[in-house]
Amino acid sequence: MGKDREPRERIDQTEIDLLKPLDILVLGSEQDPCFGKAHDLKAKECMECGDSEFCALVKAQGLTKERIKIEAAQRFKDLEHADKETLEKKEKAKVYIEECRSRGVPRLKTILKTTREFNLPKHIVKQIYDQI
Repeated sequence: MGKDREPRERIDQTEIDLLKPLDILVLGSEQDPCFGKAHDLKAKECMECGDSEFCALVKAQGLTKERIKIEAAQRFKDLEHADKETLEKKEKAKVYIEECRSRGVPRLKTILKTTREFNLPKHIVKQIYDQI
């Protein structure tokens, strides 16, 4: 599943007062004790730290960057399936929009009907409408 939390023996609590916020100039440097590297609210150090919420944000940003790299390097079948469904919806929406235009239905009404009918965002329906 994931890595077990490593003990934080490398943080010398006599040198660092965890109740005071960290100096933002040392974040990410060698002098940074743990900020955003091993965030875990179950850890005693994280519960005492004054920057635990901000640390969680930094950790989340790092994980998001890592996830984006993994998704770019690999294929995910569930995402491919969603893309196929969206493409099918767009094709059907295009046919529907062409029918509405041929009947003389106003642009706004066509866009609203298509959005509801095919469960597509308005901006995508507008793009399809303008391409026709």
